[in-house]
Amino acid sequence: KDNEVDLMICEYYEHVEEAEWHVEAVKEFMPGVTVCASLCINETSDVHGVPTGECGVKLARAGADVVGINCHFDPFRCLEATKKMVKAVREAGYDKVHFMIQPPAYMIPDAS
Repeated sequence: KDNEVDLMICEYYEHVEEAEWHVEAVKEFMPGVTVCASLCINETSDVHGVPTGECGVKLARAGADVVGINCHFDPFRCLEATKKMVKAVREAGYDKVHFMIQPPAYMIPDAS
């Protein structure tokens, strides 16, 4: 298939709602493409206070095939956030969703 993509990455969102819109748009305009969605949030919540686990569920519900966390916090905080997403997404019954983590390769002590 010429000029087609294998997957679309929707990333670096601090607001889960914006990421949901991106996932929904990709699903509508690029049917059949695998959608990966990751947030740059901490292990607690997005910037509007939506709990990290719930963010993962919202992305799965929007149609993301892969959900996770990316490079705003250090590897250990990203891992803790991803663990919360895995737990919540599995408990919500999205058994086919996969998970990703894209942390920076260094510590970020001043990120809150």
